[in-house]
Amino acid sequence: MPSLHENEHSFSCSETKVTAGATIPAGAAALPERQTRILDAAERVFARAGFHTATMQDVAREAGMSPGNLYRYFASKDAIITAIAERDRQLIASDFASLDPARGKVLDQLEALGRRHLVEEPREKAILCLQIWAEAARDPNMARMCADIDSTVLGGLAGAIADAKASGELRADLDEARFLQATFMMADGLYCRKAVDPTFDYARAADTLFAATRALAQVLVMPPSAETDR
Repeated sequence: MPSLHENEHSFSCSETKVTAGATIPAGAAALPERQTRILDAAERVFARAGFHTATMQDVAREAGMSPGNLYRYFASKDAIITAIAERDRQLIASDFASLDPARGKVLDQLEALGRRHLVEEPREKAILCLQIWAEAARDPNMARMCADIDSTVLGGLAGAIADAKASGELRADLDEARFLQATFMMADGLYCRKAVDPTFDYARAADTLFAATRALAQVLVMPPSAETDR
């Protein structure tokens, strides 16, 4: 079985090419149309066939281009996965940065953000994410990509919680660490179920998730002694 890290033939070209392990530029959220098409095609191919079975030729076919043209943009499957992960991370960071207490209740904005990523994104995205998580257990590069995304999500959630506490939407003695952990675990569980069960009603499950997080916010409070020590 071919490895995700198989060596792929690379074509020389004057255009910038993404190599495995390369850092995507800060402006990559607005990728050129051709690269966006490639990444979207790769997500569908990897979700259908899996990392190891899918080939660069499969991605090229899905993107409607020749393999040689594909290699002008990405040198390998690793490079494509890196670009997909970084695109997702930057989108998440941008969404959290757009939360603004001046535009309404932070919790309502946060719920809308969660629905965009957990519900509105195609199921293929969840399937691909689950594959990346599985690979992360044995692949340090995958583990780093997952850690970067997790850090971005947790940082965004922490900022939103701080804003909600400051505005009075959340109680001041909320145990932020436990609340973040619980919210993160529930969201991960929903996303996993979305990936493995094609009959799963993830829109309805999201309703339950957000109702549960709001309820938890009322009971996960700091012990009096801990609150006094802060």
